[in-house]
Amino acid sequence: MNAFEEGLRQARRRQVRFYLVGIVGLLVIGLMVIGVLALTSGTVIRITPDEAEQSGEVELASGFGLAVGTTVYSLSAAPVVRVAAEGFRDVLYEIQPEEAGRTVEVRLEALPGRIVAATARDLPDTRWSLDGVPVAVASSIELEREAGTHTLNVDHPHFQVVEQIVELQRGKTEEIRLDLKPVDGQVSINSEPAGAEVFFDSKSLGVTPLTLPMAGGAYAARVIAQDRQPVDEVVEITNTAPVLERRYLLKPLTSVLRIRAVPTGGQLLVDGRRVPESGEIELTANEDHTVTYVLPGYHSKSQTVRLKSKEQAELTMRLQEALGIVDIRTTPGADIVVNGKKVGTGSIELQLQTVPHKIELRKKGYRTIRKTITPSGQRSLVIREEMIGETSARLAESPRSYANSVGIRLNLFEPDAFVMGAPRSQKGQRANEFERRVSLTKAFYASQHEVTNGQFAQFRRGQGGSSSAPVTGVSWIEAAEFTNWLSVQEKLTPFYRISNGKLADVSPTSDGYRLLSEAEWEWLARKAGRAAQTVFTWGDSATVPRNAGNIADESANGLTRFYVPKYNDGFARTAPVGSFPPEISGLFDLTGNVSEWVHDFYSLQPPDRRQVELNPLGPEFGDSHVIKGSSWKSGTRTQLRAAYREGGSSGSDEIGFRIGRYLHGAQSNLAR
Repeated sequence: MNAFEEGLRQARRRQVRFYLVGIVGLLVIGLMVIGVLALTSGTVIRITPDEAEQSGEVELASGFGLAVGTTVYSLSAAPVVRVAAEGFRDVLYEIQPEEAGRTVEVRLEALPGRIVAATARDLPDTRWSLDGVPVAVASSIELEREAGTHTLNVDHPHFQVVEQIVELQRGKTEEIRLDLKPVDGQVSINSEPAGAEVFFDSKSLGVTPLTLPMAGGAYAARVIAQDRQPVDEVVEITNTAPVLERRYLLKPLTSVLRIRAVPTGGQLLVDGRRVPESGEIELTANEDHTVTYVLPGYHSKSQTVRLKSKEQAELTMRLQEALGIVDIRTTPGADIVVNGKKVGTGSIELQLQTVPHKIELRKKGYRTIRKTITPSGQRSLVIREEMIGETSARLAESPRSYANSVGIRLNLFEPDAFVMGAPRSQKGQRANEFERRVSLTKAFYASQHEVTNGQFAQFRRGQGGSSSAPVTGVSWIEAAEFTNWLSVQEKLTPFYRISNGKLADVSPTSDGYRLLSEAEWEWLARKAGRAAQTVFTWGDSATVPRNAGNIADESANGLTRFYVPKYNDGFARTAPVGSFPPEISGLFDLTGNVSEWVHDFYSLQPPDRRQVELNPLGPEFGDSHVIKGSSWKSGTRTQLRAAYREGGSSGSDEIGFRIGRYLHGAQSNLAR
């Protein structure tokens, strides 16, 4: 045997050994697998739904073991298996130790079907719906939906609607390409006048009237005729409105009119329609047009205009003033002011433009009359005015009674002439009661009651006593200071100027609060509301009537030197204000309760009996002031008379005050 043959034999032996070793290894592995299968119980994977079970597969994804069909054998504590089926999504499932050897359900999710659809042309306005639900407005769509039968709807306004049934399979793509068919439409076009040429997208279709078939779409329509304004419009033929009908009114070519109105500010009308006063206005050519301009105070103007086609013209509408006669007469003669300018006095005849004018009739001491008038061009305007004195006007306008800021109620009085004081022959007359002829011409307010503690406490805190009783123990200057304070509260001009606790000056033209003058107080007590002046507030009888006031009665016996026998008023000292009926003047407590400070300085200088004093305020200087009226201590005829007067400078428990004010401080200079 040569070496070559020997080598072949050795090679065959090596090959036999290799195969023997392989077969033995496979037997060992097989025996090991058989051992594993014998030692372990398999976990059965149940695949759902039923459609997935038919093609379902199970494989071991991690762990030691193997999957045989849908049964998993594993020595691992928690092996992971991959469960798959055609048309379903793969699932990785971890078998828990307590599930080993049992049947485990694994549910697979079906893959959706996919639709890819597009129109053959690029039509971005296409509306797509699937199963009746809009999904997009575009030229194409891509959607995923569950497998099954679906209805696809494709709608473009210019094309016929397409509805198509689509069968989707799990995990499959359905591709659709649609060639939409245009709408079969029709156009019918008429015009006034007929014979106009019609263009769609610059292409002539013929002359009106015409009716033509037309595919769906949007078209730029233009209708033109000779000597007429063209009409341009974008029209559409759609699957919801396939028939298009139009009737065009072709307006004649226009001309331009420039109008200038003089003066400006009026109303400009062209053929009854309001237009701007100036600027360019387009008018229909070869027709008559009426231009009218109206302005208050001027004669209106109208003009007829006719322009040729494309003609441009200018027109000025200039108006003439319209005047009317105004005849004005005043009694007594007053200054006549028209629109702020004086034009005459007493009476005048004017020619004024027929527009509103402001008229004022002015005279010193009289109420100014203001009117707005509009003269007429057809007839004269006559104005006759009786001037009313400022005093009378104020009286007519003023309240007869009012309550002020601290609750004091005041009554308005229009005084007249009377004689102050008492003659020597009058029983009880005193030497200081000089007779004086007085004329009171200034209307004034007087408080119904004497000022109370409660009212005075608003000025000076800490004022004691009953709030409804009259304030007492105040000096004249304190009473004057109260009136000034009250004037300031109500934005009136203070009547008194007080410096360092003393009276420095007074303002007779002020309408602020003050003390009543002696003449006013006595006029109220003797003359107000009466046919003739009286001795007492109740009349001329010396017998004190019942409820005449709070005076020294039987209860004052022992408190005062004198008292009125058989008279009882119910109060030993001061009474709340208003406890007794009002007197003839309408005021309360002019008799009794407390005597009252008045404005005047006290003087014993006899007057000139030939002189009539006009609205007297007493002397300009003095050491004391007049005290008027009786009090709760008064019990004699002398003290109860209205002419009774005393002088004093300091307060006491029987002296109070009431307030007053002029209706108009300067009214002595005003006409009635």
